[in-house]
Amino acid sequence: MTIDIPGILDRRQSPRYKIEQAVDILLENGSKLTVTARNISSCGLQIICDSWATEKIDPRGIQNHAVGHIQMNTVTELPIGDETRKLYANCRIMSVQRMSQEEFMLNLSFIDFESSSEQILDKFLDQYEQKKIVLEAIE
Repeated sequence: MTIDIPGILDRRQSPRYKIEQAVDILLENGSKLTVTARNISSCGLQIICDSWATEKIDPRGIQNHAVGHIQMNTVTELPIGDETRKLYANCRIMSVQRMSQEEFMLNLSFIDFESSSEQILDKFLDQYEQKKIVLEAIE
């Protein structure tokens, strides 16, 4: 996992950590989509999904209108030490970027957490911040 520190002109409020982790999106109709997280921070997730998944998220066409009102529940398993813990988060779409004809990148902002998930996220991020500090001390 590598750190991606926000730049001066960047809107990010916290460092992003590159990951490749499955994320389940629970839709309003009760169905579940599985997409891939590209990175995570204390403020949100960046996910990659295909056009089929984006159509399920918003049948009107995810790039045809403002998406800030679209909210979704997400579930992902985060490795913490020798175990995995589930992160349950309610998210809002902040932006959408088309990467190719069939691939989209969605930036999700955390709104709130369920089942003490905020502590799970903090532990997950802390373990990588600690690794960064140790590596810097060695160099």
